[in-house]
Amino acid sequence: MFKLDIGVDDAPLTKSAMDLQRRHIPFALVLTATRLAKRIKKGELAVMRQRLDRPTPTTMNSLFVKAATTKGKPAEVYFKDSWTSGIPADAYLQQAVFGGLRPHKRFEKSLIARGIMKSGQYALPSKVFLNQYGNVSRGLMTKVLSGLGAAETVGGFNANATDSKRSMAKGNRRYFGGVVGDESGVWERMNTKWGAAVQPVFIFSDGAPSYRTIFPFFKIAENIVKAHKAQEFGDALAHTMATARP
Repeated sequence: MFKLDIGVDDAPLTKSAMDLQRRHIPFALVLTATRLAKRIKKGELAVMRQRLDRPTPTTMNSLFVKAATTKGKPAEVYFKDSWTSGIPADAYLQQAVFGGLRPHKRFEKSLIARGIMKSGQYALPSKVFLNQYGNVSRGLMTKVLSGLGAAETVGGFNANATDSKRSMAKGNRRYFGGVVGDESGVWERMNTKWGAAVQPVFIFSDGAPSYRTIFPFFKIAENIVKAHKAQEFGDALAHTMATARP
């Protein structure tokens, strides 16, 4: 979250101008902060489109602006930190903003809890299972966890696959964890015209994926404020004085 708390000292005015326009300044500062916040949102989205790898519509729609108020609340530019389902952008964009090592995802924690993957390992998806945004779909991850018996019990309902004919017919037991050749991971059983085969769904890595900063959210915001603060304040003050009651 980036906050814009602009005070009187930040207003680029001479003393005589301040004396003349003092009663309009608080409203102008509020308008300035809100307009700068909207500029920041626009600039951040432009960088996201350019630097993030195939961002989803959900990601691009997760940035919000909260207007400043005359009661002292600053304007804010922030990512929504909760959704009715799925992981919020505020969480999964941390590596793009700050860089560093990626923490375990919920999917990986489930594999570790069931003893399918070691605590120091990470699950890297095979490219064949990535969707158009470069991600593994939530449906596939649920199906894999179900097949491995690692799905969570939610609201008293156990989503793990069973040995019933119906469950087997759906192919829910076609996923398994283990070592094939020299690789450890989660695998999918397949029937081909040459016979039974397996293919990797996730390969386990012994090191955490490392990310460099590609989306410096706060630096972008600071640069936009520095470049446009004087202009926005001048415009806001002129607007405030022109529309104020005598």
